Amino acid sequence: MEKAVEKKRSFIITFIYLAIFVSIYCFLIKYAMGYIFPFVFAAVLSVFLQPVVRKFTKKLKLKSHGFISTVLVLLLVVGVVGILAGAGYVLYVELKDFIAYLTATVTSVDDLILMVESTAMNFIGKLPKGIGNALSEYVTDFFNNLGTKETSFDLSSLSAPLSGAWSVVKGIPTFLVSIVVTIISCVFMTSEYDKVRDMILEMCSEETGEKLINAKRTVTTGIGKMIKAYATLMLITFTEVFLGLNLMKLIGIYEGGYIPIIAFVTCIVDIVPVLGTGTIVIPWAVYNIITGDFAMGVALMLLYAVITVIRQIIEPKLVANQVGLPSIVTIMAMFLGGRLLGAIGILAVPLTIIVLKLMYDEGIIGRKRVPVKVVKKKNN
Repeated sequence: MEKAVEKKRSFIITFIYLAIFVSIYCFLIKYAMGYIFPFVFAAVLSVFLQPVVRKFTKKLKLKSHGFISTVLVLLLVVGVVGILAGAGYVLYVELKDFIAYLTATVTSVDDLILMVESTAMNFIGKLPKGIGNALSEYVTDFFNNLGTKETSFDLSSLSAPLSGAWSVVKGIPTFLVSIVVTIISCVFMTSEYDKVRDMILEMCSEETGEKLINAKRTVTTGIGKMIKAYATLMLITFTEVFLGLNLMKLIGIYEGGYIPIIAFVTCIVDIVPVLGTGTIVIPWAVYNIITGDFAMGVALMLLYAVITVIRQIIEPKLVANQVGLPSIVTIMAMFLGGRLLGAIGILAVPLTIIVLKLMYDEGIIGRKRVPVKVVKKKNN
């Protein structure tokens, strides 16, 4: 009886601790992240920069990490700004032309509806009369209902976008201050990493300090390998789409342009478990088939098949022995994170689960589960 009561008491205490942890986590992510982000980012960056800082400090025989840390952070900032500026300019030009191309291709929603209706009616006309007549009535009613919706433009509809744009403009000074604070924090955190680490370890017991060191090593190694693996997958997807569309253009199937921007958007979407390459390629292929460009539609479906097969072969090798979560867990984490914490939760919650799983697998938190061996009985 006492053991049962003790188990219930232990469960209640554990549940209360977990509820407090989740509440603090949600509060920090949703309300406090804007205030602590520069320092969190600086701490993470300093951890990843330490091997490089130590290596250069040792080679140059310097007494402190200050000079090397400052140079590395500034070079990193200049490099990131340069890459973002160049990529942003290219994307801006490509997107501007691409949107103009889409506007010229599909001049209005009504034209697209009429085009789809015409294709559907042509298909129904080839069916037996009984089935064709019944379907044609439903199809006609359906598209007539779509056509009744007016697409008038009201100037009042601009109030929300203009208000949002003004909010963005007002937030620019705060954003610039945050960037400056982040850069300064990165410099100081990287140069004084050893002092901060020793100060934290002095406040902990020997066992807790050892766990913190192991947790840092496990998380940085695991996250670093995952970033490398998925960056490689993105590069492979980009190359496949880029080469595939160029090949279609070479043989005369694809007559459009904007191949780099299409390949870039596809590789970004492909890395999201909920979406994938099919989110871009399949609707595009269906659109081409509906509009009568069967060659382009079939070519896109073949491209999607090739990308899927290659990914299924390469992904297990690249992500082997990584923390990779099951797709359903990732989807649940992204959905719950988005619902509870907004846009930032879509990234923060899955990343938190990955970190916890890494530490659990290494025995840093909880108890590592021992796999159960299944013994097969021999048939007598």
